[in-house]
Amino acid sequence: MTALTIVEIDGVTDMEAAFAIRREVFCREQGVDEAEEIDGLDAICRHYLAWLGAIAVGTARTRALDRGDVKIERVAVLKPERRAGIGRALMARALADVTAAGAERAVLNAQRRVEGFYARLGFVAEGEVFQEAGIDHIRMVRRL
Repeated sequence: MTALTIVEIDGVTDMEAAFAIRREVFCREQGVDEAEEIDGLDAICRHYLAWLGAIAVGTARTRALDRGDVKIERVAVLKPERRAGIGRALMARALADVTAAGAERAVLNAQRRVEGFYARLGFVAEGEVFQEAGIDHIRMVRRL
């Protein structure tokens, strides 16, 4: 069995791997325009990469908001590796880091089709369903 490792991205090569995963999942699979996906905010975010052995298979980023909130965004796992706990491991690492940094709440905009995944991680839906990149989303919040 190949070991799963979650690392914080600290170099250009790892960042390119994260972009490749995001392009595959969001742009190719879901039809999100690349200009919308690569939104210009990456430089102010903390990024994570999931490695299955020597292969990058998932990514996520966190971004500090005001009032002690942190937003978790761009959580993506390559299709062949889904349902193997990689998304859960990415979220656990991101939540541990933002909690250690003193954040009070984690917020995210969940695609409706994966709302249950985030609910199982302690996130609670808030507000109305809205469209983001042509996909139904719901804002979700978890107190830390």
